[in-house]
Amino acid sequence: MVKHKSRMTEAQSICIGALPNFEKFGMSVDSHPKPQFSTGENEFVIKFKTSEPIKITGKVLNMETAKESREGVFVQTQDVSVSILVSLHHTGYHKLQLYALPRSYDSHELPNVFNYVINCTATPRKCRVFPKQFSQWRDGCALYEPFSLVGERVTGDVVFRMRLPDALAAAVTIGDEWFHLEPTDDGLWQGTVTSIERFKDQNLCAVINANLDNDDETKYASLLQYRL
Repeated sequence: MVKHKSRMTEAQSICIGALPNFEKFGMSVDSHPKPQFSTGENEFVIKFKTSEPIKITGKVLNMETAKESREGVFVQTQDVSVSILVSLHHTGYHKLQLYALPRSYDSHELPNVFNYVINCTATPRKCRVFPKQFSQWRDGCALYEPFSLVGERVTGDVVFRMRLPDALAAAVTIGDEWFHLEPTDDGLWQGTVTSIERFKDQNLCAVINANLDNDDETKYASLLQYRL
């Protein structure tokens, strides 16, 4: 109890809520207006609105252990809507730090725009390990499935579905194997990795790659990287 009180005091002393660039970049809160809140759910979605398309990323700091994680935050953007999926491993106080920049800016450095302090009081759901998001994923891509490949229960054939607005071709690679994604009638890219359990326990990752270059069909950029 004393530890939680000290963390509460620490939470009140750090900079939370909207930082100067939040308003400058035309951003507004759409779901969680209070920058400090308690929740009995360890997985939830925070939503923002923006005045123009934006690149955004984030990380979670466990305030009890001082351990940082980017694998507990997954960002989806569509036009001027932003959804931030957060999955927490443990109860206690966490700081969610969000970084953003309008896509019209040339810089690759995303400044801190908003901080939440979250007191997670229960963990009713198994925490998910989200894929790593590379810079070009932030240019309007969106994932439909899967959100995590970690765990013994992830076996068999796994379907990958996502929106890749600028892709000319796309594939999942695991080691030396390629599993090509195909465009669907509803504007998504979809494909299947067969018997995914055969790749586990080999220090391999599943990587989403896309050809975004009209001048070179052999050039692929990495967009997402899953731990297995």
